[in-house]
Parts: sequence; C-alpha cells; structure tokens
Amino acid sequence: MLSHKWEENEPLFQQVIHIAVYDLETSPTHDKLQTFCKIVRDAEFDWAWSDTCCIDKSDHFVLQEALVAMFKWYQRSAMMIVFLRGVRPSQRGALVRSIWNTRAWTLQEYVAAKVIHFYTEDWTLYLDPELPNHKESPEVFSEMEQATGVSVQQLMALRPGLTRVRDKLRLASTLDTTLVEDAAYSLLGIFSVTGMHAIYGEGEGALGRLLAHVLAGSGDASILAWTGESGSFNSCLPARVKVFNGPATSHLPLPIQVERIITSQTSSFDLDVALSLYDRLNEFPAPWFAASRMKLPCIVFQLPPLSLYRTRSGRVYRADTPTFGTVTIKTRQDLSRMDSLYLVHPWLDTLLEQDAKSGTIMREDVAPPPSPTTDDEEIPDG
Repeated sequence: MLSHKWEENEPLFQQVIHIAVYDLETSPTHDKLQTFCKIVRDAEFDWAWSDTCCIDKSDHFVLQEALVAMFKWYQRSAMMIVFLRGVRPSQRGALVRSIWNTRAWTLQEYVAAKVIHFYTEDWTLYLDPELPNHKESPEVFSEMEQATGVSVQQLMALRPGLTRVRDKLRLASTLDTTLVEDAAYSLLGIFSVTGMHAIYGEGEGALGRLLAHVLAGSGDASILAWTGESGSFNSCLPARVKVFNGPATSHLPLPIQVERIITSQTSSFDLDVALSLYDRLNEFPAPWFAASRMKLPCIVFQLPPLSLYRTRSGRVYRADTPTFGTVTIKTRQDLSRMDSLYLVHPWLDTLLEQDAKSGTIMREDVAPPPSPTTDDEEIPDG
C-alpha cells in the first residue's frame, strides 16, 4: 500500500480502470504511481494499492466503506511504501520536516502498518537501506519522535479503539488536512468508529459528530477540556481538532490533597453512607447525545454568599466552602444580583478507580470516592 501526500493531477479511479498504469501519459504523479507499482512487482507481490486510484470516490458507499476500513487495510497489508516528496537521498533529519509528516492520514497509516519502507524523491530507500523494515530503524524512531513530540514506545502502543483518547487527539492536533471534514474522517479507524457516515460538505460538523461518538462510547470527559471556538454540532465540542494540542487541564485533586481530606474526616467516617455514595456515583450513565444535545452526568455544588473584591481587570468574588476551601471567581460580570451560584463539573468515573501509581489508593467496595477540592477555582466570563 502507498502512503503519500496528494498532489495536483493525481490519477483517479476512472482514469485507470480501463488502462494499464504504465500506459498513462507522463507526469510527476503518474510517474509516482508507476514507480510504486514497479517496486511492488519487483518485490514479487501480486497487488498494489494507492488511495488515489483504488477508491471510486464517485460512489458514496464505496467511499464510506474505504474511510471506515482504511485502518484495517493498512494493518493487514504486507508492506507500506512511504513516498517522501522533496526529501533527497542521504538527507538525514528530513523525515521530521517532510510534508508527509504533516498530513492527517499519516497517523493511522504509520500506526497500522507492520512493515514500512521509506523512499526519497528519487525512489531510493531513506536511511538504513539494508533494513527489511524501517519501522524498526533507530534513526527513523528518533525522527518520528521529533515529528510527533511523543516517544516511539507511546506511539506504537496506540491501538484502535476508545482508549488513550486524549493522546490520539493531541497527535491529530498537529496534523493538517486539505478538506475540513478529513480532520475527523482520518480518525475513524484509530477510534474504531464504524457507525458514522462521511458527509463531505458538512465542514466542522464532522469533528463534532466524531467527538460525540467517542465521548458517548468511552465516557472520557477529558474531551471537554479545551479552550477555543465552539463547533456547530454542539457548543461543548470544538470546531477544530487543533485545540487538543497540549495536555488536558486537570481539575482532579492531587493525591496529597485527597489524603488530607480523608484523614480530616476519619473521625466522622460513616461506612454505610460512603458505600451508598459510591454506588450512586458508580451507577452514573455514560455521556450520550440526542439530536446534537448532550446529556452529561455532573456533580453540582451550591456556593454560599459571595464577597466582592474589585481589581483593575474586573471583579473578583470569593466564597468560603467546606468542600473546596476558598473559591475565587474572576469576571467582568456583576454576580451580586444572582440569588445563587453553582459549580458544575462533569463526573469523572476514574475517581472511583484510581490506581496505586497515582499515589491514591481506593479500597475496593469499602472506601468512598475523594471529595472534589481545589484551592482556586477560576470561571471565565460567560
């Protein structure tokens, strides 16, 4: 299978269905396809596949099948050939800066393929020419780490499905697409989303639909931790995948804070109440969407009366709470006219299953979940 950056005048399905690829008129993109086929033939394979001409994009059902199945196709291929346009022979470090490493489809193709050969612009092998699989090359490892910002071990540990959601979104956030919708469609395979139809022309709504599928299937509320422009699908979901370029903002209590809270409440600890609370929290449903509206289990805390402190940048309100300590709200809005205020936070079921590596140990079926806590809660305007 061929992995490459699309260029102008790529040969399409309709052009090659009734003609041998070697009979196509001379052009850079036709030469690319012909050389790819020759390499495959010389390697004694019977079939070569290129996404430009092996998918009938005029047939909606064929295109839909290809978008959903692409990850498995690359995963089951005998070899993936990567063509690096603009990379010269012996140009070490060029893979990091290559245009191939900026395309959104690169992520799933590199993760899925078992055997990869990188070729330079003149179709010579890039680095380690004697190595049967460039996916095992230390030099390629190093360059992929520089290009993605994560270790090869982390990159290779990615598996299709609804695990490590935030890691996959962060990797996708650094990549580009020609069509807006492909930012979402290029992730269908790596998230194993099969029930989502491709609708070219829907624009940013494609990302919203994908994230809704992933959120409902995984329950991973870290998808909602972003800052930027809201998408048209739902205001809680972003318009662009680039907002995930960075770690998720965590509002979870630090282990030392949890330990302090549990210790301070030991004298009044009621096991029956704790188990009842644990059961209620454990029975919360996963987030789900209906008609683009999201239903999300949350925990809600009512704030006591606020005290106002004025600053040059606006108003600062503070409230002393038994659960959070002092809560600070910075805003330009006048909150004094409101009868009551609430802090609302999506419920994170991982709080019930903290593992020992995080420093927080929960005794199964005995200990209650830690109380939410923060020293300084800031709510943006609006």
